Amino acid sequence: MKRIRDTVYVVGAGFSKGCGYPLTRDLLFDVWARIDDTHRDSLRKIIEFHHPHFREDKQASFPNIEKLLTELTVNIDLFKSSRRYKGNFQKEELIEARQALLSTIASWFHEIYKDAKLTPWLDEFVQIVQEEEAGIITFNWDLLLDQKMFGRDITPDQYGLGKELPKNGPFILKPHGSLNWYTSDEVNSVIEERRLILFHARKSNHQVEVFIPPREIKTKVNKKYTPLIVAPSYLKDFSKPVFRHIWKHSTELLSTAKRIIFLGYSLPDDDLQARYILRCGFHNQIEGIIRRNGRLIPTGKSKVVVVNPDYEAVKRIRDILNPGVRVSRPAKTVEQWLRDTHRS
Repeated sequence: MKRIRDTVYVVGAGFSKGCGYPLTRDLLFDVWARIDDTHRDSLRKIIEFHHPHFREDKQASFPNIEKLLTELTVNIDLFKSSRRYKGNFQKEELIEARQALLSTIASWFHEIYKDAKLTPWLDEFVQIVQEEEAGIITFNWDLLLDQKMFGRDITPDQYGLGKELPKNGPFILKPHGSLNWYTSDEVNSVIEERRLILFHARKSNHQVEVFIPPREIKTKVNKKYTPLIVAPSYLKDFSKPVFRHIWKHSTELLSTAKRIIFLGYSLPDDDLQARYILRCGFHNQIEGIIRRNGRLIPTGKSKVVVVNPDYEAVKRIRDILNPGVRVSRPAKTVEQWLRDTHRS
């Protein structure tokens, strides 16, 4: 009999915002000055093509990074179909500019971590999760919760990457990947003592490893490792087996939870994969999880708590809930929620 987790936390960018990370909507503007001159010039040309009114000195003219990365994907896919002859701008420049943007963000997030891990309320939240032995589904790449909860004592089970969800202790599911996850073919030059296999696979580009301890993506000899993260795009790529494994376990976790608490997660309209998995979980609560011989006995509707200053986010989450489920909104930020709920 699998253990039912009483509490499941669904964590989004608003959670990390309270620790100093940017929100997705501000990400492109905030990282712009950090991109090296050559790739920033390429990105400027790309953005100006798709957004003729773009100006580097006007924050309001910057497109949402999800929109830009989606446009870049379409640009790359249809590059040859959009012209009969090669011009001055090559397809390779598009690919390099996209990779430079994501690498710069990843490096910047590693820098932010140094101060973010000192956020006063973070330790308090981790203690609560550990006491509850709760499950966490986080759509963030950062390592705040990973390092606070597990440190160097990382195991596949702690990331929900075993065959079954762990029966004891808290764990974290990361459907959008992590800044300290790499495919084996990416890091095979690093000595084995400094890395651990999290997800086994026959192909090295499907097997997932972590560095212990986590390290910057850039080495002393200027080599860059590419972390296994899902780019913030409308056309997200979850084709690797590790992501299919995580989404399956996310559905199982949501299907039997007694209480689901959304912390800073806004459920964007275009995040269709997350919306689908959440609906599957809520649906299974009243219909039962599907097994080979039919559905299991349903565990019933979970209580839902939403901690988010954006009321539109609360409405979007409410729209996917089962009829009759009421949403509790006890606070606008995670820090306020901790203060009001757990310190009273």
